[in-house]
Amino acid sequence: MERQMIDQEFDGRVALITGAGAGIGRAIARRLAAGGATVIVTDKHEGRMQEVVDEIMADGHIAIGRVLDIERRDHFDTVFADVEREHGSIHTYVWNAALNKQQPIFDHDPELFDRIAYANINNCWYSCMLVSKQMAAAGGGSITMIGSIAPEVPATDREPPYAMSKAAVRALVGGIATAGGPLNIRCNEVIMGLVTGTRFTDTRPEKANNFVQGVPLGRNATTDDIAEAVAFLASDRASFVTGDVMNVTGGAMFRL
Repeated sequence: MERQMIDQEFDGRVALITGAGAGIGRAIARRLAAGGATVIVTDKHEGRMQEVVDEIMADGHIAIGRVLDIERRDHFDTVFADVEREHGSIHTYVWNAALNKQQPIFDHDPELFDRIAYANINNCWYSCMLVSKQMAAAGGGSITMIGSIAPEVPATDREPPYAMSKAAVRALVGGIATAGGPLNIRCNEVIMGLVTGTRFTDTRPEKANNFVQGVPLGRNATTDDIAEAVAFLASDRASFVTGDVMNVTGGAMFRL
């Protein structure tokens, strides 16, 4: 496909990304906007959400910001309905945001555990249910989940609900792909290890340095690496790809 065609491949499409105010979500929003999409930048933090909107607009692309907290089911109801009414059906949906609080597995606060599971699993499903109705009515669309290698990592004793939730999302991908196929709705997942330019690696440089020792390609992923994988899966270049789990770990998956 010619570069010009790739640059314009999301023209006329509305893309909504959760947790798009920083890190991976920000990179995804900028990449889809560069491809011509009308991007709905959502984040629970209004200030950083607006910064990303301003960046995209300064580049000459289209972005709209909306506050969305993935712990608030009513936020999904309101934001998704408003987007459909004001900009048309969502064609490209990226579930990127996730709640993660680390505590020892045998001493994890039960209330916090429930919050993480509710946000990362229940509301992931709920948001996909909502967006699938828009997509079905409009003739199809693409859902991409941002996953993790956490379910495969033995040493996840300090983040059990997060790892559990990522495993659940992977199971959800297959269900949505199966049910969505006849409706021309595709669903895929991108999984990763540690990613530079995120809050986790920025605040834990020693963990990032240790992790890269097990990456055959010799470096950790960048946020742009993840964004490019999402752009491929969301595009017509992947029109026959659904239910897939794309490994963007530099080969680290095979060293666990």
